[in-house]
Amino acid sequence: MGNPVTFFEIAGKEGEKLNKFYSTVFGWKIDSNPYGGTYMIEADAGIHGHIFSESEEMGYNNHVTFYIEVDNLQSSLDKAEELGGKTLIPPQVIPGDNGAFAIFLDPSGNYIGLYKQSETINN
Repeated sequence: MGNPVTFFEIAGKEGEKLNKFYSTVFGWKIDSNPYGGTYMIEADAGIHGHIFSESEEMGYNNHVTFYIEVDNLQSSLDKAEELGGKTLIPPQVIPGDNGAFAIFLDPSGNYIGLYKQSETINN
């Protein structure tokens, strides 16, 4: 199998309402993120995710993004761009030794996240 999907996020203008909606519809246990502004979805099975309120500074709105684990964020972004994608957020370290991420747009404009575990961030 290729690279696995390891995380997802759901964003909208009213994060608290989205939190209540998804926790009620699917019975998800959702806790406030200690870093603020987001709600972390605890998964007994499947993958973890979070729900958050977007801001004007983000430059995008309402979206669902899934994150694919890769060995090298920049080379994956480069390959995506060679095939018609566009980098939206270059590699960023996640606070608290939680790895790093990047986001690109696919040729249809979908937001796709890339994730790299903390022990292998050097690339």
